[in-house]
Amino acid sequence: MDPGTARTLFCLPYAGGGAGAYTGLLRALSALPAVPGLSVVPVQLPGRESRIAEPPAFTIAEIADEVAPATDEPYALYGHSMGARLAFEVVRELRRRGLRGPSRLYVGGAHPPDRRVPLAAAVDLPDDAFIDQLVRRSGALPELRDLPELRELMMPVLRSDFTWIKNYSFVPEPAIDCPIVAFTGLDDGEVGAADMLGWARHTTAGFRLRTLRGGHLFVKDRPAELAELIATDLTNVHALPASNGHARREADEHDRAEPDGHALPQQDGHLLPEPDELHLWLGPADGHTEVLRRYAGRAATGTSHAGGLTLVGAADGGGIGVSLLRALDAFGLDGGLDGGLEAGPDGGLDKVCRDELSDDEREQIEDAAEEDRGWLALRAVTAKRALLAADGHGTDPTRVGFPDLADPGPWRAQCDPVDPRGDPGLDRLDRWQVVHLPLHTSRGEALGAVAVPHDRVRLRFDMPATEQAG
Repeated sequence: MDPGTARTLFCLPYAGGGAGAYTGLLRALSALPAVPGLSVVPVQLPGRESRIAEPPAFTIAEIADEVAPATDEPYALYGHSMGARLAFEVVRELRRRGLRGPSRLYVGGAHPPDRRVPLAAAVDLPDDAFIDQLVRRSGALPELRDLPELRELMMPVLRSDFTWIKNYSFVPEPAIDCPIVAFTGLDDGEVGAADMLGWARHTTAGFRLRTLRGGHLFVKDRPAELAELIATDLTNVHALPASNGHARREADEHDRAEPDGHALPQQDGHLLPEPDELHLWLGPADGHTEVLRRYAGRAATGTSHAGGLTLVGAADGGGIGVSLLRALDAFGLDGGLDGGLEAGPDGGLDKVCRDELSDDEREQIEDAAEEDRGWLALRAVTAKRALLAADGHGTDPTRVGFPDLADPGPWRAQCDPVDPRGDPGLDRLDRWQVVHLPLHTSRGEALGAVAVPHDRVRLRFDMPATEQAG
């Protein structure tokens, strides 16, 4: 995933935002020696800031016109929330014009373009209710509630932008051929890591996900941390971002070399996971050994294999459990995770429910709508296997369950307090939290689950180009 040397980073704003939303990021990037000569260009949409006198309407073609003159040299795009969807469509528009695509598409806090944006429905509400939704769910300025002048200034732009989001209709085209790097805020209740993973299906050139500390508008609230992640990605700097605290580095070149003396490939410098961080890698089964070697003796690791794919997880001590299942392998769910249940190579739902799921989990699946049963079963099985792999005590899986299989998570187990075989201490499982990972690969839809002994984790996920959905 070598991006070349991007000369320009174009930035597209979130709904209601202007070029000023990127002031902090521009300053933070310009202060980093790792990206000398990088020009940060926030695109100013009409109806805001220096273009306040214009009607707040735009087209993708107009935005592409502003980027097109710079495509003779390497460049990158960053879009936040609505801006991510705009940037994605600009990439496709430039491709239709036969122009050079970006070396990176950075997307922050945004649902993938093929998914609806739940908050967009709020545009149909009266002003007070609309503003309340924006403040509570997306981090909009609380002053919008109380300052008539600010409301008068902002409401036309907000209404226009959210109308664009609501009316947006994704048109299928071939996936783009530039890498996508996605960012999400740890405290973003509107767009979580599981949502951001959906961007992987829209590129054939590799995908990464990074979680930052902060909420939905981390681009404005934590620009230094975002800047260092972007700089590291653009330049492949082998150092820990200073905003993350301790300057821990991986082993030197000699330690990272293979027996024949060749250095191992680097991705973002392959830093060791911090205490609140989880490193994940999904790729072909024959490539995972190299990944494990990078963490050997330095972090707790776990692996799971399914259909020629391997999911590797690494955490900072305390243990880890990993599970991976392809929908097709598990239950014969070809083409998606929300279809009916047909017997697959492993015997289908009946055998899995009998051998691995608790009575309560089986009841939840039986009571669910038919079209949901496969998805719920897959979630239960992957979570159960990750949890028991982390625990490592060979516990009977039917004695451990999850109280709500439809809960987006993270999950914690609920254990059977009665043990007829005298195996006490199942309360030890309370320390594990299970995180689900909906994965979109060239080998079909898959679901991963990771169990870690942390209440909250920042994800660092890497998928090589060979596994893109294409």
